[in-house]
Amino acid sequence: MGASVTAGRSGASRLLASILLVVPAGRVLAAGGTPGRNTAQPEAYYHYSLAQQLILERDYLHALEQLENAARTDSSPSLLLELAQLKFSLRDLAGASALAERVVAADPESAQAHRLLGDIHLSRAREGGDAEAEIGEAIGRYRSALRANPADEDACRALAELYYHTGRLREAGETLLDFGRGQPLEPSLSLLLGKIYARTSRTAEAKAVLSRVVERAPGNLEAVDALAAVLEYENRYDEAIALYSALLERVADSAYLHARIGSLHLLAGRHREAIGELLRVQALNPADSRGLLALAQAYEGVGEIHEAIGACDRLIRKEPANLEARFQMARLWQKEGETRRALDGYREIIDLVSGRGVVTDREASILALAHSQIGVLQLDGRQYGAAGESFVQALDSAREPGPELFLLLARARLLGGRPDEARRVVMEAERRFPDELDVKVFSGEVLVASGDDAGARAHFKNVIEGARGSAAAYARISEALLRQKRYAAADTLLKEGTGRHPGDDALLFARGAALERLGKVAEAERSLARAIQVNPRNAMALNYLGYMLADRGVKLTEALGYVRRALEIDPKSAAYLDSLGWAQFRMGQYAEAEEHLRAALRSDGSDPMIREHLGDLLQETGRQEEAVREWQAALDAGHDEPERVRRKILKIELARPMTP
Repeated sequence: MGASVTAGRSGASRLLASILLVVPAGRVLAAGGTPGRNTAQPEAYYHYSLAQQLILERDYLHALEQLENAARTDSSPSLLLELAQLKFSLRDLAGASALAERVVAADPESAQAHRLLGDIHLSRAREGGDAEAEIGEAIGRYRSALRANPADEDACRALAELYYHTGRLREAGETLLDFGRGQPLEPSLSLLLGKIYARTSRTAEAKAVLSRVVERAPGNLEAVDALAAVLEYENRYDEAIALYSALLERVADSAYLHARIGSLHLLAGRHREAIGELLRVQALNPADSRGLLALAQAYEGVGEIHEAIGACDRLIRKEPANLEARFQMARLWQKEGETRRALDGYREIIDLVSGRGVVTDREASILALAHSQIGVLQLDGRQYGAAGESFVQALDSAREPGPELFLLLARARLLGGRPDEARRVVMEAERRFPDELDVKVFSGEVLVASGDDAGARAHFKNVIEGARGSAAAYARISEALLRQKRYAAADTLLKEGTGRHPGDDALLFARGAALERLGKVAEAERSLARAIQVNPRNAMALNYLGYMLADRGVKLTEALGYVRRALEIDPKSAAYLDSLGWAQFRMGQYAEAEEHLRAALRSDGSDPMIREHLGDLLQETGRQEEAVREWQAALDAGHDEPERVRRKILKIELARPMTP
């Protein structure tokens, strides 16, 4: 009779896990000696034997009655411990605790009694007691069990897992290492040690331990998952994929394994391979929704946006409350230029979360993102007041808002003609994020917008010195100056910046833009061409140079080539489609030009320049009334040069025959 009633042992050793109610059949009740073997205890032995038989028959309540009868005539610690264990398995925590305490009083070195008391405290925490206090008591009892018997594997596992799940990783590791000095760690304890190493960034040790576990038990999915997670952290995606592929050779085809392989291909940027694996998940188990979000991301990666939207839609049909899927689909509609659908999607997220009361951290993050994306769309539509309110709601929703939300709110206030409010927002951002470059630069931009050019110059000088003259500092400041139309100041700064960083294509592009705005087109062309030479995939430089040439009506074939190269990099860009249409218009290719200008307008209906260009084409092809409507729409959208557009409308109006 060496085995004991330990039903729920494994569950109790995990943090706040459920304790099983059923004692496995075939277990006998004997923690130590056998009660009643002496002729002096025949009655106790009789009741004990009946209890054993009843346990075999799974009649635990009557077994409990017989054990209690045995304990009335034999109060030995071993029998009391058996009775305590059975009471614990039947959820009588108070009775089990009282008996275990009697055992400890009689035998302070009883490792089993201390371990059982640890399980009881853990179960009380699970059932809603004072969790912190109960967990503290459980830890004390498990440690007492290990002091009493340093080879008690169950006590070691319970204590290490409890430390691990409560975030006390150092103590968890020390517990396992101390235990391992006396005997080799069995696979489950080695696995736990490897996971501890992984969570404490000791990746080399984690890989060593977990690799040994996988070698000993190559079919252990938990071990493979843990080792693959370490490899994934190190961006060693192919090695992680190889682990799962090897496991697939040992087990039946698994939707989970294909989903993991697909997600790793996605992280590696192999979108087609990811799609293949994730479609396999759907084929194996059409009801499995785990890979649908990753499938949507993979489709987006290859530019198949409608397939991506379809994957999100299938996930939402299966899980209507899945906020991440809803956010992804709204963002995809936004990317497609379907502003109304995108706004509806973001607002549905807000409505869903608002009806939930208490929200998780993840839900709060998605809610903040939904509010901020609405604000971005409103900002693009020049609805600065509404955008500001959306960003305020985003800040209120975010548990730990980042600097970008403060900057979006500050920009909405600044563009809305409220520089004092913008300054207050950016001051709060500086207080929270004193080392954030973008925050420092925007603080200077507020000075520029307020007319304090001298203060801005001094501020920007300090920013550059603080950033040790980094290319990023020059780039951010030049962007701020260009936004504020301080083209000469931007050129002066960028001349200095490109001198210090001659191979930085972003700075060369920015200087080209500043020079073009100053009317120095030949110098601008050289700077933009140099940016493209340094980085042939700088789509912004390609588009800017192509548009600049087309707008001047020179080198039109070259202009068309530059813009087409930009579109190869970003085929959905409204700005690049507009440039293509404008170059074709300049070349007299009116049908193709109209096709691309209307495509640009579908992608971004709020851009006044696209509407002006389409109006020019309509006027050139004899559709005067339509042209006037587009030019008026450009004015309504806040065109930067309204007088130029008004002159075009006036010219049409004056050319109309006067009515008698």
